[in-house]
Amino acid sequence: MQRTTYYMWTMLAAFCVGLVIVLFSASKSEAATYSQVVDNSTSGRFSASSKWVKSNYNSQRYGSNYRVLKRPGSTSANAKYKIKTPAKGSYRVFARWPSNAGYNNRTRFAVKTPSGWKKKTVNQRRNGGKWVSLGTYTLAAGDSYRIKVSRKSSGKGYIIADAVRVKRATTTSGTTTNNTAPTTTTSGAKVIQEARRYLGKPYVYGAAGPSSFDCSGFTQYVYKNAVGKSLPHSAKSQYSYGRSVSRSELKPGDLIFGNAGGSGIQHVGIYEVFNGKGYMLHAGNEQTDVERTPFPNSWYNVIGYKRLV
Repeated sequence: MQRTTYYMWTMLAAFCVGLVIVLFSASKSEAATYSQVVDNSTSGRFSASSKWVKSNYNSQRYGSNYRVLKRPGSTSANAKYKIKTPAKGSYRVFARWPSNAGYNNRTRFAVKTPSGWKKKTVNQRRNGGKWVSLGTYTLAAGDSYRIKVSRKSSGKGYIIADAVRVKRATTTSGTTTNNTAPTTTTSGAKVIQEARRYLGKPYVYGAAGPSSFDCSGFTQYVYKNAVGKSLPHSAKSQYSYGRSVSRSELKPGDLIFGNAGGSGIQHVGIYEVFNGKGYMLHAGNEQTDVERTPFPNSWYNVIGYKRLV
């Protein structure tokens, strides 16, 4: 009887330990992949006074409407968003608004961190209908109002409160640990190894590294640092470098030129083989940042391939 009881308790303890490990792993996975969007119409997650009036005038809005403060300083309440984060860590914060010449050119956002509120000023006459990066911040775990749009501004025009997005930042060390291929002496492998270091870095139009990139800024920076090759900061201009290859000849490190609609060269990425499958490493847009995308795919219209090394 004693042996049977001991055995039962041993099995129960092992089950509990296993359950804790599974739950802990699930929690870690959730924290690592966390992303949340809060719109001005998200129930229980947006707060503003009646002075922040609803509008659906501008088609660049996120969702069905957005909020407008027509006279800065006319209310004592800021517009604010309630954000739930699973764990303390580094998070990327984005904001989205419709743009118009009559909107405010110095709208001030603020993000609550453990060390206080961090401010970011944006021009809401530009970048309408896009997720615009406000930066990367340390956020505490929990559920609270931690992003706000100030009721005040040193600029002129309507202040807009539409939507915000928060997602867990990808660390360089974490990316390298998961994705680094065995080191080789080939130039193509060096290009891939360098490119992988920046997975998760923010997309910023006109940026050329190392903290943020646009598409041609990414390829320019990677090639310069991996193999010492200088390229212009333009996808169209980069296409004049190297030699053309066919899709069947593609090797890791080759450049892929094309567009996501329209005509001509509007985008460039780096061909990669990962876990036996083809991918493109590239700085996509404000929503995707520097990412690994399966290649080929239906959304990308290829103009040509170039080998530079």
